[in-house]
Amino acid sequence: MTNFYNKHCEDYYKKYPSVYDFFTSSNGRIKALKIFKTASTVIMYAAYIILLAYLGVTRDLRIIKAVAVPAFVFLLVTAVRKGINAPRPYEKYPIKPVLPKATKGKSCPSRHTACAVVIALACFYVNVPVGIILIVLAALIAVSRPLMGVHFPLDVVFGVVLAVIPGVLGFYVIP
Repeated sequence: MTNFYNKHCEDYYKKYPSVYDFFTSSNGRIKALKIFKTASTVIMYAAYIILLAYLGVTRDLRIIKAVAVPAFVFLLVTAVRKGINAPRPYEKYPIKPVLPKATKGKSCPSRHTACAVVIALACFYVNVPVGIILIVLAALIAVSRPLMGVHFPLDVVFGVVLAVIPGVLGFYVIP
């Protein structure tokens, strides 16, 4: 796995300068990326809070899974990334993230992506149309992380996997 991951990182490093140049060559693109980063996070977490409030007010027992599954994914991803403690792209290579970030290590898996995915799955579990919208937003969040230079693409993929497997099992398979 290490050789595969390192090759992946090297390929990303070779391609990243063109991505960086694309975004940094326009103040409008930088501004749009900043707005997306903030708005997507706010929307995702607000949707989760609204979901939990709705389930609580209506005394819907699905609240148990809506709390337990995302909590499990958060703890799982946090433990795995602490154990792996992979360097971020800007630590491993002499690159600059499109949007400044100072976090050291814990690049793999992407917790930001995993949380967005499991929140979208929780919403899908309760309300399919809202869930679909949030799944699309989670996908955009996943794509944005390597574009910003804060995660390698495989970090994001691993984050998605660590959210989808327990999410599907927790919401649909385990009674």
